[in-house]
Amino acid sequence: MKILITIVGLFFASFSYADQLAYISQSEAEKAVEIIKDLKSVYLFCGCCSMKEPRKVSPTKVYTKFTGYESYWEVFIEYTDENGNTVVDALDLAYVWRKKMFGYKTIGNILGLEHDFCVKPKDWNKSKNQEKDI
Repeated sequence: MKILITIVGLFFASFSYADQLAYISQSEAEKAVEIIKDLKSVYLFCGCCSMKEPRKVSPTKVYTKFTGYESYWEVFIEYTDENGNTVVDALDLAYVWRKKMFGYKTIGNILGLEHDFCVKPKDWNKSKNQEKDI
């Protein structure tokens, strides 16, 4: 029985980083939109969720939307994918990356919001070279 409880606990703990900065305050969401809307591109990469390659996207539209839950808001990004399709994604600011002069930072980090990005790619073109967050 103890083993079963431990396994179930570890299973749920593995998802504990998901949606860290997806539901945020209205002012945080508006600040994020102000940052993202002026960028030529951002990287979408969740090191806690999966080890897929980062997606570099060029925002065509960025906006906030009330979640309908308590006083939380979300940030949405609209972009065109490699097939020419318009894609709309809700963002988790812990996993939206911006290239800065001395490396990459998450939008959550730029806003001063506490979060864990789990892993940070050393080479964004070959994300299999991962750098663990210390």
